[in-house]
Amino acid sequence: MADTGFNWGALAHFTHSVGTPIDGVAVADAAGLVSDAVDLDGYAACEVSVTVIEDNTGAVDGDAYVSVLRSDLDPDSEGYQVGPTTGPVYTDPVWGVPIDVVQNATRKVTFSVSPAQVSKFKLQVLNDAGQELAVTENYKLATIPAAS
Repeated sequence: MADTGFNWGALAHFTHSVGTPIDGVAVADAAGLVSDAVDLDGYAACEVSVTVIEDNTGAVDGDAYVSVLRSDLDPDSEGYQVGPTTGPVYTDPVWGVPIDVVQNATRKVTFSVSPAQVSKFKLQVLNDAGQELAVTENYKLATIPAAS
């Protein structure tokens, strides 16, 4: 019988600022971080994980929020704003999930993004936790082999 299950590729980091890996990147309170785009063309699925670490620098009084963004947003679109010091802040995500930030703890969310939803996407992490967070973003892409 032919293999028609998902074949998952290697774990990769999301990047930002032209290829810099998002691996423990510091995101200040009330700031955001937007990744470079991931292209899902030719893939069946994408598994995403986002980890935030609060290193006990002070009391946490809020959460972080991860949004899946269409990669075609640009500064002329209605879903784009520029925050005071945060760079791009997108106000029209495809969808998103909260991360319950805890003082002196590591929190992680994992979810899938389907090519049926978006062909290319970016991740945005908004930090409203009251403290700086270290953010790591990873993904895996899956193909389905042709039945023979």
